[in-house]
Amino acid sequence: MPTVRLASCPKSGNTWLRAVLTHYLRNGGERGSHSEPASINTLLGRPLASDRKTFDELVELDSSDLTPDEVLHYQPSFRESLAEALPPPAFVKTHDAYLRLPGGGMLFPKAATAGVIYLVRNPLDVAVSYAHHLNRSIDDTVAWMADRTACEGSVTHRLTTRLPEPLTTWSGHVSSWLDQRELPLHVARYEDLLEDSWAGFGAIVRFAGLDRDGARLARAVARAAFPRLRAEEEAFGFLDKQPTAPSFFRAGVAGSWRSALSARQVWALVDTHGTVMERLGYLREAEAFLADRCSGGAPAA
Repeated sequence: MPTVRLASCPKSGNTWLRAVLTHYLRNGGERGSHSEPASINTLLGRPLASDRKTFDELVELDSSDLTPDEVLHYQPSFRESLAEALPPPAFVKTHDAYLRLPGGGMLFPKAATAGVIYLVRNPLDVAVSYAHHLNRSIDDTVAWMADRTACEGSVTHRLTTRLPEPLTTWSGHVSSWLDQRELPLHVARYEDLLEDSWAGFGAIVRFAGLDRDGARLARAVARAAFPRLRAEEEAFGFLDKQPTAPSFFRAGVAGSWRSALSARQVWALVDTHGTVMERLGYLREAEAFLADRCSGGAPAA
């Protein structure tokens, strides 16, 4: 059964989306009725496309014996097998960019993909949230977002439970999905989902082929509210939190970059990603911020 891919750069709202969809499906309908909110550690979207154990089981190979290029080579067949194994409606989270493989095939097979919900977030806020997530400095995170070799889950000194997910740059990741024409695509801006959750998630529900129920959607959005998610993480922990990070759920707001980034850091992000930021409606606010902070020219280092 083809799956719906929940794709995004890291820290762009993918977990929030999974929480809303999980509550929507479990609050009557396709997967039965549940009176209690779903645990953040049982959200749909698993197994992840990067799950090493599932990859090894379905491909029938030990990924620890494979090079990164060999793992990529087997990813399309793995995703096809995973789509066949998951009961409908099936959603799979991924942070991979939309890549064409060296042999000419695609990382995301068309036959195994019913559609893609792509979440995008202002890269200025991504930089702040991702730095918190990785427990890195914002400067290092800004540089990471400009690195064409950037890879989520890439650890060289030990074996992890996750396979690497090639990201490329923030701009490259976003463009790879927005410019592809092989797979049905629905693009949702994080900021728009915050501003009008009912309309934004309602459009996502329709795109995913689910029956839209307004009251049920409102309950799902309420149960996936950030204060609730954050409180549950504090009480029970969250599987996706990095061991070095203070928490996974931080603020869940738009615009926190204005007080967290320096003018120099904003300039660096705009200089690298300005074209794609303009395409998505993020550039004007950044330029206004820089005009207010800078008397002329680039900010001093």
